[in-house]
Amino acid sequence: MQRIVKRTLAVGLGLGLVVSMAGCSTAANNWHFTDSQGEVRELSDYKGQIVVINFSNTWCEPCQDAADLMQDLQEQFGRHNVKVMMISSWERGDPQKWMHDRGYTYGVMLHGTEIARQYEVEQLPSFVVVGVDGRVIYRHDGLSKSTPAKITKVVEKHLRKHSKTYAQHSG
Repeated sequence: MQRIVKRTLAVGLGLGLVVSMAGCSTAANNWHFTDSQGEVRELSDYKGQIVVINFSNTWCEPCQDAADLMQDLQEQFGRHNVKVMMISSWERGDPQKWMHDRGYTYGVMLHGTEIARQYEVEQLPSFVVVGVDGRVIYRHDGLSKSTPAKITKVVEKHLRKHSKTYAQHSG
């Protein structure tokens, strides 16, 4: 935990490490989690959808900025078979209340620290994009000015490849 806090602070100082798995196609673990409505879910419930995951929490400053990015992704892609979610990890507060108070409309998964460990998350926020086939197609640790564009590009490319409707309307 101390290592995560140190790396999170490093991101806040602009010293974050960026890891991209843009060409990677590793199978995502089919983990179980509890959503904000108390429903037990698993990643395989979203097979056939693109899933954008933000490992984050309510108390780290870069994570708060990442929440805005996730809301933007929800608004841009939510209607295109893309599931946007925060997996609350190493949480100290109430992520449901925090998201509600800020008007965020994407999903929050509670008690996700073990899932973060499975993904070897050592820095918050960290982003993972899972493709329609359940394989990790992108990973980005940390938050920089280029993060929104990188994630958007990955999602758009995957949508064009796997969604006839999106391909027809995206030019």
